[in-house]
Amino acid sequence: MMEDKKIFINLSNLQLSNSKGVIIACYLMMISYFYNLPVMNYSIKGENDIRIYDLVGVYLFYLYLTNIATINQMITKVKVLNRMFQFLLWTTATLPFTFIFSVMEGKVMWSVQSMLYLYHFWTFFLASVFLAFIIRDLNQLKKMVNLCLILSIVSFLIVILQNFEIVPFLWSDSYKESYLGFLSGTFGPNKIVVGMSSLIMLIFSLGLFNDSRVKISKTLLIVNIGMSLLALIMSGSRTSYVGLGVFAAYFLLKDAPKFVASLVVLVSLFFTVSYLNPKVIEKATEIYQNRVDKKIKDPKSLNDARVDKLYKDLGAGRDRLSASYVEYLLEKPYIIPFGIGFNNRLIIGFSAHNIYLSLINEVGILGLFLYLRWMFSYFSVNMRFFAQMQTALKGLVIAMLVTLCFGEHLYVYRPLFGLVGLFLFITTFLLSPIYIVANETK
Repeated sequence: MMEDKKIFINLSNLQLSNSKGVIIACYLMMISYFYNLPVMNYSIKGENDIRIYDLVGVYLFYLYLTNIATINQMITKVKVLNRMFQFLLWTTATLPFTFIFSVMEGKVMWSVQSMLYLYHFWTFFLASVFLAFIIRDLNQLKKMVNLCLILSIVSFLIVILQNFEIVPFLWSDSYKESYLGFLSGTFGPNKIVVGMSSLIMLIFSLGLFNDSRVKISKTLLIVNIGMSLLALIMSGSRTSYVGLGVFAAYFLLKDAPKFVASLVVLVSLFFTVSYLNPKVIEKATEIYQNRVDKKIKDPKSLNDARVDKLYKDLGAGRDRLSASYVEYLLEKPYIIPFGIGFNNRLIIGFSAHNIYLSLINEVGILGLFLYLRWMFSYFSVNMRFFAQMQTALKGLVIAMLVTLCFGEHLYVYRPLFGLVGLFLFITTFLLSPIYIVANETK
């Protein structure tokens, strides 16, 4: 933490913190994580969309390249940023492998698509780096967090209203066909995007709500907690349900009194919504039962804690995908050390729905090590004066580490849209005490 202080003191002459361009770019990036609908379309291979973060990313790269030495110096000193940076450098280094395979397979456009995904990954990372600069201003931080919560409430409200046929499906017919008309509001039309976005915002709001030092409207936080929880249930994302369970277990073990207090808030919200509009609770319960209860073939597996049987029933074939990936990797051991290229699934033809297996295929054991080293770097953060924000941060990371066994939601495949960007933004907000303290010591 002392290293983080030193670097911000050394960079005190850098005007990025007060740059209107940087501030506007960060606001637009935050909006783009809740509004994934395209702002324009083009066609190279089928239907291609341009989103807000596609456009803002160009400016972020310009800012980075024109301040590269200074920003890299800061990234090097902040462990979480440095570890993510090193992973991104390695994924970038493997991209030529993807190009070679795409040429050999006669699918050159695959490498173009991979370059776009990598551009997104770098854009999301750079957005979080620049966010770290501007939130050193407490007023700016408060404004951004308030807007983030409002965007969250509005976005989840749209999802809820869609489930009552008040708001129509907002995506194109091709998305409607591909995702069977899943009601996702302005998020990407994939259950995991709505589910994980709501889980991230729920944990973030709980962390702020429980921390007495945080000066954010409790009403705004309570409304967002309620909206996030309802959207999470209505998403039907079983992986997100698991993430909520993992976070709840960690929260209970870490701070039982605060967990009970949070549970009281959630129960109070439940009864309030039940009284005001019982159909909302009925709809959420119906979706949960259809996605979980009715999928369990043998209810005894719940009582017997048969995780293997539950995974088979609820995993939607993920057990078979993972087994196929393990067999595929064992048959081609030359892939394991360094992988065959970022986003390169041309040999096997599908993702593992397991980030750890997918990373071994694409960027090898080395890439997996760098990825895990980044994720585990969040546990080294010490924010003793903001204990509840720290609990939220570490609980969120633990929930991600577990649920990534069943998906790739902290990565940049097409169906995930800006999900990893939202995670990086929210974790930067939760890490804000480090940057603010550093600023105050100048």
